[in-house]
Amino acid sequence: MRHFRILGLILLTASLSACQLFKTSAPDNQTTSRMQGNLSQSNGQWLFKPCTLEDSYTLKPSSALSAELETLATDSANSVFADLRGEIDNATHSFTPTQRYRLQAEGHNCNDPDFARLLIRASGNEPFWSILQTPRGLIFNPPGASAIALPYIEEQLPDGRFHISTQANNQKLQLWITPEQCIDSISGTVYHLTASLQWNEQTLHGCAAFGALRD
Repeated sequence: MRHFRILGLILLTASLSACQLFKTSAPDNQTTSRMQGNLSQSNGQWLFKPCTLEDSYTLKPSSALSAELETLATDSANSVFADLRGEIDNATHSFTPTQRYRLQAEGHNCNDPDFARLLIRASGNEPFWSILQTPRGLIFNPPGASAIALPYIEEQLPDGRFHISTQANNQKLQLWITPEQCIDSISGTVYHLTASLQWNEQTLHGCAAFGALRD
């Protein structure tokens, strides 16, 4: 059955600053957790340093994840920021990813002020646009214009897609989110979701990732 959620219009502040909603201590052996942190290479291995933990863990990536990391690493002299779900094994001090949300060489990182209050962040280039979905409403940054706060209706489709729409403040907006790999055309950031935006008479494309409030 399709699930609908209707949210009322609110006045959203320009900044959604909040603390990261992640554990501050290492999980027990073989528990699955979503974690953000930095990846760096050492002696042919990737080391994962979570944002909220002191220790680093040897990453045990799949072949597909390894290929994505190698591509990003060649484009950046710095470490790669990762948003991952996986299992920490304290006995071997290793981290085995089971889900990749986002990999990037530049952009939002451990200090992202918005992440903790987001359901979804979607954006695209040429022209640039972005949508921040929160439980209270959308913050839409249209091409070449100031941010707009909007109410919305969300429809969760059976195949894992999301449809988000609004017709408020003289804006007609429909956003489709699909669970497919998406690579940002400018930064090379790898996302786990593809975004397609129908805005008034324009169709815009981009990528998206879950925020802390959706998993």
